[in-house]
Amino acid sequence: MKHLRRTLVISSCVAYAPLFAQAQTATPDAWQFELTPYLWAAGFSGWSRVGERTPTVKFDANFSDVWRNLDIGAMGNFEARKGRWAIVFDAIYVKLSRTSGPLLGGELGTAKLTGDETILQLAGAYRALDSPVTPVDMLVGVRFTDLYAQLSFSQSTLLPNGPSRSDSKNWTDGFVGVRAAYVFSEKWSVVGYADAGTGGTKYSWQLYGGVNYNFSKTIVGKLGYRVLTQNYDKTDFLYNVRTSGVFAGVGIKF
Repeated sequence: MKHLRRTLVISSCVAYAPLFAQAQTATPDAWQFELTPYLWAAGFSGWSRVGERTPTVKFDANFSDVWRNLDIGAMGNFEARKGRWAIVFDAIYVKLSRTSGPLLGGELGTAKLTGDETILQLAGAYRALDSPVTPVDMLVGVRFTDLYAQLSFSQSTLLPNGPSRSDSKNWTDGFVGVRAAYVFSEKWSVVGYADAGTGGTKYSWQLYGGVNYNFSKTIVGKLGYRVLTQNYDKTDFLYNVRTSGVFAGVGIKF
């Protein structure tokens, strides 16, 4: 079952792309759309704290660690453009879980930790430099993050009821960003993106750089590297985490 879920992730998720994609050539009055399922092969590093009196913990998990504990993931991006204006929506959902071995020789049974992360981003974009070779977009948007964690114990001698505890946190940042491309030919281009935000977090920022290859007028392949940092720091909860890794995607234009 876990192999099937991972296959679903690969087949349905392939790079955070249209947010960073090169501009499509369009007439001023024609709508153009691009849908990109993607996989972001990312790891996590940073500091976290749950509760007011608990210690801050540093952690570092690469993508192979994440992959071993992955239950399911889905990622996708949609962009609608008309002339100089565009709307960009991106969604990421990842569920991880890990089950311990027998605790206290089995007297405490086993413990299972499950965590969900959802990131939703909506932005409006304006083509500040409307060039077929070096298009530049300015973006303004919001980024919503939701975290959920559950710790549950199996039934055991010391815990006959198999207790479970859960908690969740969410926040929303406003951000401004810029994205640009350099088109080498009908087939190849390089793209870059940067944004910075605040609101729910002390700060958040995102960087991206990659290359696009047009297989046809409607299919574009994308490969690059993306970094997202969020610093949410409250009395009872700390999430200062950098998520980074390679992505690869396929955009479908229509």
